[in-house]
Amino acid sequence: MIDKSLVDAVMTMIGDSVRGHSGIDDEGFESLAVEIAAAQGRLRRTSPLSANLRGLDKIEPLPETAFKMMTVAQFPPSEAVAEFRTSGTSSENRGRLPVLDMEIYKASALAGFELFCMHDDPPTRFMSLIPPASARPDSSLSWMATFLVEKFDDGLGGFVAGTQGLDPDGMLSILSRSVSDGSRVFLLGTSLDFLSLFEFLVMNATPIPLPAGSRLMHTGGPKASGRSITPRQLAADAGRLLGIAPQDVIEEFGMTELFSQAYDSPRISGVPGRLIPVPWMRTRVIDPRTMKDVPDGERGLLVHYDLACCHTCVAIMAADTATRSGNGFCDIRRAAGAAARGCSRNAAPRPGGA
Repeated sequence: MIDKSLVDAVMTMIGDSVRGHSGIDDEGFESLAVEIAAAQGRLRRTSPLSANLRGLDKIEPLPETAFKMMTVAQFPPSEAVAEFRTSGTSSENRGRLPVLDMEIYKASALAGFELFCMHDDPPTRFMSLIPPASARPDSSLSWMATFLVEKFDDGLGGFVAGTQGLDPDGMLSILSRSVSDGSRVFLLGTSLDFLSLFEFLVMNATPIPLPAGSRLMHTGGPKASGRSITPRQLAADAGRLLGIAPQDVIEEFGMTELFSQAYDSPRISGVPGRLIPVPWMRTRVIDPRTMKDVPDGERGLLVHYDLACCHTCVAIMAADTATRSGNGFCDIRRAAGAAARGCSRNAAPRPGGA
C-alpha cells in the first residue's frame, strides 16, 4: 500500500493548482514523482550507467501494454471500488485499471477541467454526448463526464446519450432552451459523438446558433472506427452549426491508464493545436533509442508522469508518438504496430441507434 502522506501531498498539489498558488515547479514535481515511484518499486536499478541519473530519468516507465497483461495496482485488487477498461474489440485485449480511491480521480478530473475550460465567464449549462457512469461504469471518460455535469450543470442540462445512442429529442430540448433563455452551453463528447450530432443537424436542416460564449470539449480520435473528423473540421462545423467560436473548441487528451489529462485550450495556451498537461502531470517526448527528450519540433514516444496515479503506476510509456511543442505536444499518432484504441471507439451511436 502507498503511504497516506504521499496521497495527501498529491491531493494538496491538485487543490493548490485550482486555487491559483500551485508552486509545482519542476524540482518539486520530480521529487514527489521519484518518491512515489520508489514506493511503487519503479526506480531504475542502480548500475554504473544509471549512477548519474537525475529527476524523472530515475523512474522506469511501465509500458502501456502491461495493463493488458497484468493487474497494475499497489493494493489488493479485491479492494478496488471500480475498474476502468480501455476500448477494444474483445475483453482479451482491453487494458484494465483498478481504482482504489475514486476521489483522487474526481479531484484530478475536475481540477484540470476547471483550469483549462472554466476560465473567464464559463457556461453554466452542460450537455454531455458521453453516456453517464451509470451506463458505462468501466469507462473513465463516462465517470469524468458525470463528475463535470454533477458539479457544473445548472440543472437544466444533462446527458443525452445512453446505451441506445444519442437522444435527438433530448439534444434539441437542451439546445433550444438555451437559445431561448440565453444560457451558454458547454458540450462534452468524443470527436465521433460530435460528428453524429453535426450529421443529425445537417440532415434535419436545423443549425442552432447557441448564445455567444458557449463552448465545446471533444476527446478521442476516430482510430479504427471507419469514420473520421479532423479537429479543424470539427471546429469549423461547430461554428457553422452551433455558432461556437474556434477559440472555444477545446480538445482533451486522456488515457484509461492515467488519472490526469492534457488540454488544447486556445484561450489558455494561446497556441492552438498544442496539448498541455495539467500541473500535476508531465509528458515527455523521448527518443526510443536513447530514452532522452527529443528537441522541440521533433517526434518521439510519449511518456506520461502522473502524480495522481499514486495507487497504480506514476510513469507510463504510451504506444503513441507525438511532436514536442514547448511545454506540450501535438500531432499524436499510434506507434507502428500498436493496436488501435481511443474513446471514440465507444462513441454513442447516431441518434436513433443507427
